[in-house]
Amino acid sequence: MTILYVDTEHDRVHDHPERGPSHRAKRDAAGALLAAAAGAPCRVARLADVSPARLAEAAPAAVVIGGNTTDWAEYEDDALAGLLAAIRAASVPILGICAGHQLIGLAHEAPWAPLGPLQPGEVDPDPRFVPGQRKQRGFLPVQLDLACPLFAGLAPSAAFFQSHYCRLEEVPAGFVARAASPWSPIQAIERVDRPVFGVQFHPERHDAAHPAGAVVLRNFFALTRR
Repeated sequence: MTILYVDTEHDRVHDHPERGPSHRAKRDAAGALLAAAAGAPCRVARLADVSPARLAEAAPAAVVIGGNTTDWAEYEDDALAGLLAAIRAASVPILGICAGHQLIGLAHEAPWAPLGPLQPGEVDPDPRFVPGQRKQRGFLPVQLDLACPLFAGLAPSAAFFQSHYCRLEEVPAGFVARAASPWSPIQAIERVDRPVFGVQFHPERHDAAHPAGAVVLRNFFALTRR
C-alpha cells in the first residue's frame, strides 16, 4: 500500500533559487505527515506527471492533491489536463487540500473566485500575499456536517489551518457540501458515489492545540482500507 501526494506548485516556484528549496522542504514534511497518518509510504508526483494511465500504473491506495501559492491564471491548461481527468475517473480515493479542493471543483466544472477585496475595518492577515484581498490565514473555525466520514469523532465546529484567498463558488455536480465558514461557504465537498473529498483547509497542518486535522487524515486513510 502506498499513498500518492500530488505537488501542484508551479514550475516557476520549483525553479526559483530560494522559493524552490523552501517549497520542497514543506512538501516533504507534508508527505511525511501523510505517511504517518496512513501508516504507509507516501510518494510525490508533480502535477503534470499525473494522468489516469500513470495512476493505473502506479496503483496507489489513495491520492492526496496538495496546495500551492501560484495564481491559477499562470497555469497552462495542458499542465492540468491529466490530473483533472484522473480526478473525474476517481479510480482510487482522493483527498484534495486547498488548491486540490479547487481542482476537484474545476474537474467537475464548478467555478472558483477570490474572496474579494478587504472591506473597511477588515485587517489583512498577510499583506505580503495578494495585498488588499480578503484571505483566510491561520487556525480558524469551520462548521462541519458530521454525516461526512472525514469528520467522524469531531464536534460540529473545529479549527483547521487555512491559507487561501480563493474559494469554490458552487458545489460541483455529483457532490454535496460538507463544511462551511463565513467567507468560504464551501469548505468541504464529498462526491456522492465515490470516496472523493475536497477540503479548503489544510488538515496536514495540525498541532497539539489544533488536532482536528489529524483526525480528518486518519478518517480519510481509514476509507482506503475498507
